[in-house]
Amino acid sequence: MNILEINTVDFRGGAAQVMYNLKSALKEKGNHVSIFSASKITKDNDVFLINRKMVGGQLSRLSKKLIKKDLPSYALLKSRDIFRSAIANDIEFFKCNHILKTEEFKKADVVHCHNLHGNYFNLGLLTEISKIKPIVWTLHDMWSFTGHCSYSYECDKWQNNCGYCPDLSIYPSLLWDNTKSLLEKKRKIYSNSQLNIVVPSLWLKRKVEKSVLGNQKINLIYNGVDLSELKQCDKKASREELNLPLNKKIIMFLAAGGDKDKRKGWNYVEKVVGRYRDVLFLCIGGKDGQVKNKINNLKYINYIDSKAVLAKYFSASDIFLFASLAENFSLVILEAMACGTPIVSFDVGGVKEAVIHKRNGYIAKYKDVDDFANGVEYIFKLNKADISAMSEESINRVKANFSLEIMANSYIRTYTLAVAEHKY
Repeated sequence: MNILEINTVDFRGGAAQVMYNLKSALKEKGNHVSIFSASKITKDNDVFLINRKMVGGQLSRLSKKLIKKDLPSYALLKSRDIFRSAIANDIEFFKCNHILKTEEFKKADVVHCHNLHGNYFNLGLLTEISKIKPIVWTLHDMWSFTGHCSYSYECDKWQNNCGYCPDLSIYPSLLWDNTKSLLEKKRKIYSNSQLNIVVPSLWLKRKVEKSVLGNQKINLIYNGVDLSELKQCDKKASREELNLPLNKKIIMFLAAGGDKDKRKGWNYVEKVVGRYRDVLFLCIGGKDGQVKNKINNLKYINYIDSKAVLAKYFSASDIFLFASLAENFSLVILEAMACGTPIVSFDVGGVKEAVIHKRNGYIAKYKDVDDFANGVEYIFKLNKADISAMSEESINRVKANFSLEIMANSYIRTYTLAVAEHKY
């Protein structure tokens, strides 16, 4: 089978990792997979950049008139972002019809979309594509059925009509409130399109069923992780190799965006860090100075591309702390589970579908920093046998439910059905 995947970027980030790992698994099963993305990190020959000049052609032509040369790609991307926010329209400004003329599209049996926000895709193209090819669309957040936001937090206006948006700053941000119009445009696009929606969590499935996508076919396929490298390592050996102390408790957390991304809940992590001066905290993906306070018991580790190295950090840690305030079904939760690391998380998104309270982690009340700290205390007070049982529970749950192999097989069944049911 020939599959064309589309996403904002080819590798870095949760949605991109799901897509790229799926591509690898599908290829191993004899399928041909191409990726179209707005940004490219890998050197993979199967990954093709979506033509940025066509995406931002108006800005490119304008820059040539004003400064007599084209803008650099990074400046063009930033300009598009500013312009998109200023006109409060993130679904129509971008041109990508050239996709239909490519050999990869023409040969594809299925077009598999992932994140379609990110300043590169015209959402209206879904209608045209769905008349030619079956579309499978994996939703990694809520953007597809809201007026603009990737996560709506406590707001539920998207169930009917957006407008009077309580927070225009949520990514992708808008400078003025055009949310009612944008949601109505999405509704019209979907009503004229045949889509096979995939959600990675029951939490998101229940939301989609109440949304403008509720009339489309909706399938639940959990994200999966590659267990060939993500596995539990010896704690002492991992600490020695990573130059970490052998006689301290270690808590690991992710900090992509540092204190600038409120969705990641840094302020809650900061409060927990302040309570445990004798515990070493590993801030993965952060840089010194990226967060507000310089804390002595906080060590910054740059972004880790290698899953084998990441597995050693998980294995070296006593707890993985997950403070996100809005989440779908996080890959990093599954990665921690695969390495047997006990998890302390807020009750957010689909986390409870992976982490069973007090069996392989602790689910704290949402935004309750005291209960968050209670989770840390609960794990620290467990004896070695209980910790071992908790680790085993996590590892077995990943193998039985959240492996890359299971995910790939589920998508193959979805593709096959989508092709059989597609109405040309």
